Amino acid sequence: MTTQKKIALEELYKVCREKYRKPLFLSDIKGLKQQDIAFKLEQSLSTTKSQIQRARKLIAKGFIDCCGFKFDKKGNLIGEIQDKKDCKVCK
Repeated sequence: MTTQKKIALEELYKVCREKYRKPLFLSDIKGLKQQDIAFKLEQSLSTTKSQIQRARKLIAKGFIDCCGFKFDKKGNLIGEIQDKKDCKVCK
């Protein structure tokens, strides 16, 4: 991952609401199982799963809307950062 993509990812992560950001961090960065995250956050497993999926979708949407990324035929997010003067993420 390029430095620009890392910066964009960090900025998109920061704009996610805390209720989505925390479960995503515990799942995708810390590597905790979703059941363990649900227990730690004192919420249901279905709520935890929903929050993680929502956070992933918000970040993907940010890359699409802001950075010009697209989904390939397999559903993978692909693209390169495109500088936009009005973008607060791509800078």
